Amino acid sequence: MAVNSTSSRPTSVIWSLRSNSTGAMANEKRLSFTVRDSSKATANHPRARSSSFINIPSSYVLEENLFTQNSKARKPWSWPRIKQNFRRQSRNTRISLTISGGLVILYILVWTGGFLRHHHTHLRHFDNNFYNDEDHYKSASSSSGSIDGNQTRTLREQGQICNPRIQHAIPLPPRVLSNGTHDFDPTVIVLSFDGLRADYLKRGITPNFLSVANNGLAAEYMQPSFPTLTFPNHYSMITGLYPSSHGIVANMFYDPKFNEDFNYRIPDKSWDPKWWGGQPIWETAVLQNQKSAVIMWPGGESERPVRPTYHMRFKSSNPVLEKVEALLKWIDLPREERPTVMSAYISEVDNAGHLNGPDSKRCQRALGEVDAALGVLLEGLRARNLDKIINLMLVSDHGMSYVTPAQCIHYDDYIDTSDLLFEESLQPHLGIRAKTTKRTMEIYHQLKRAQLRDNLPFKVYKREEIPARYHYSDNDRIAPVVVMADPGYVMTRRDMGLDVVGVHGWDHESEDMRAIFMASGPSFPPLQANPETPIDGENTNRTGSESNNISLPPFENVELYEIIARTVGLQIAEGSTDGLHRGYLAKPC
Repeated sequence: MAVNSTSSRPTSVIWSLRSNSTGAMANEKRLSFTVRDSSKATANHPRARSSSFINIPSSYVLEENLFTQNSKARKPWSWPRIKQNFRRQSRNTRISLTISGGLVILYILVWTGGFLRHHHTHLRHFDNNFYNDEDHYKSASSSSGSIDGNQTRTLREQGQICNPRIQHAIPLPPRVLSNGTHDFDPTVIVLSFDGLRADYLKRGITPNFLSVANNGLAAEYMQPSFPTLTFPNHYSMITGLYPSSHGIVANMFYDPKFNEDFNYRIPDKSWDPKWWGGQPIWETAVLQNQKSAVIMWPGGESERPVRPTYHMRFKSSNPVLEKVEALLKWIDLPREERPTVMSAYISEVDNAGHLNGPDSKRCQRALGEVDAALGVLLEGLRARNLDKIINLMLVSDHGMSYVTPAQCIHYDDYIDTSDLLFEESLQPHLGIRAKTTKRTMEIYHQLKRAQLRDNLPFKVYKREEIPARYHYSDNDRIAPVVVMADPGYVMTRRDMGLDVVGVHGWDHESEDMRAIFMASGPSFPPLQANPETPIDGENTNRTGSESNNISLPPFENVELYEIIARTVGLQIAEGSTDGLHRGYLAKPC
């Protein structure tokens, strides 16, 4: 009897079996069995990736993850006289198991369990809620460099993929790794580069970013949440919630319950915990007896009951190299004091993009500066023999577009703004709150008529009319009337004009708003493409990079919270990860 297994550390499992066309002997069928999360396994999700195989008599075939005895087949060996039948019903098939067959399976389970304990193998497990029927994904479009078709199936059989839509399956972290002198618990560093548009990395001036991508995983792009502004998106990445769920619906907004406005430029007001919902990843870590560290990440200074273990306060003058030095100092702490979840906010690229535009020399220079700082961090990890031990994740919150004064829409040409209660700065969009509901609706209809009459480049919505794909209608902090400018246009008053040449905030599906995701380390081994492997039934040389790695398909930034959590072995907070019910995230197999 042959037993193979791949590795993982499941906590609670059930076993299911699946037929395989090949066998070790002529009278046997090879049947695979898979570890699953027993708390969520259901008959509606019977499929699973093969983790191991056993040889089983051909008199048994697989039906809905259970053995069904084939009454027409002869038994290839004699069984003990004592026999007991267990009968079950699955797809109108009567299922029976012999005591001896059960003992054989029990022996295999006991033997495999011992093997797992003593050899630290990693039979991966996953949540059935996220393993949808493969037919559901047949219509998913594939992009250049993405996994698809036969290659998807091949990699899934190799144990690298469990969800066919998003293939960034993350292995469960090992208990501890050593760099030769010190032990390290599973650790992740998350660096967010504000305003770093996905296609910036194609300019040939970011070798250290590309090094991370080539030595790990990189997505074609990461899709931000709407509105594509700094504070909402940074907090979405770190909580797994859309802005309408965590409450930071813009950089500036009004709350009718508090009768106050939130302004990210006023720290004494904006760090009040009443504004910040959800559970950020640094809080998740502390609540589960891990240590966390935060450098200027939006929300990190909120005076919530649970704070990050270490924190560097926001200062606009803090250069990126100071942040790198702080990260390396935390890494050098003794194991019992060392944070396992570190996150840092880096603003240089966004600042340059706003002031000079995304295609300016200043923006190019800022890209070079942050890439050089990343190189210092990578060299620091290599010098400590930690480049294969610590996980490094590079992300951004949104992209950037170039605008001119000619692209400004002066909304005060169409409505009287004198009696507005609050004009919410959703630049390039506009949120309107009048002093009365009646006046709010009058403004709504005035703008609708103006848009239709003059074919203006914006759309006007009541809050409840905002399309579902924006996930932006379920919070009273969102203005009753939202005017969404088309990509490339900006809503502003005539007396305000435009004081920047680079703007973001538009539709989160706009190409210029695309963000980055890449990661390297023990939880992010590269997926290698085989040029000879057919994709979509045709031979192709499409790959994700010069190193022949495969790029991951795009995914939403609300999935990032769970990716970080699982990288260091944290249980996600209840109610987190708004995006999970759509199955975008590949759970650890």
